[in-house]
Amino acid sequence: MTGRAPDDAWTARLRLRRWRSDDRTPFAAMNADPEVMRHIATGPLDRAVSDAMLERIEDEWTRRGHGLWALERRSGGMLLGFCGLAVPALGIPARGPGPAVEIGWRLRRDAWGHGYATEAARATLDVAWRIGLAEVVCLVHPGNERSLAVAERLGMRVTGTVKQRLRRGPTWEILVLRLRRPGEAASPPTGGPRLP
Repeated sequence: MTGRAPDDAWTARLRLRRWRSDDRTPFAAMNADPEVMRHIATGPLDRAVSDAMLERIEDEWTRRGHGLWALERRSGGMLLGFCGLAVPALGIPARGPGPAVEIGWRLRRDAWGHGYATEAARATLDVAWRIGLAEVVCLVHPGNERSLAVAERLGMRVTGTVKQRLRRGPTWEILVLRLRRPGEAASPPTGGPRLP
């Protein structure tokens, strides 16, 4: 059993917060951007699907006590994307009690390259350890070099792969990365490569 994540988390430049109704339009715009969604199996989302995703995010907060936060700059308050903790739909096995919990992020294209994803993910990891998670996973398409670089900076390592079927088209092989809470016993090695 884990504790409840706070509704807000702060870094030097960022605020991670619960969602508001006025986030729906910028969230939908981000999710409709083909470049942002290039390595996401669903591809770009229309407004109805994006709104339904936001409902699922809020439902996870209610059911599990954690979820994906809206991500904004402390100055200006403009939505940059999201970062947080969620139970992945792909059925990743946990290495401990309860379901596996994924750390995930998605940012608008104009927010790329500023270190926001790494900064927000580090704050998310701090919360994950404080609420009692022993491990987090991250699922990344192997072609998503930016997200792989963020995961590497967090200290995550590839431990395997999982297949993900696309809505239309082939099945993707997605990398599974893991990170144990500092001081926890290391997971048994699986032979997964270290990221370059």
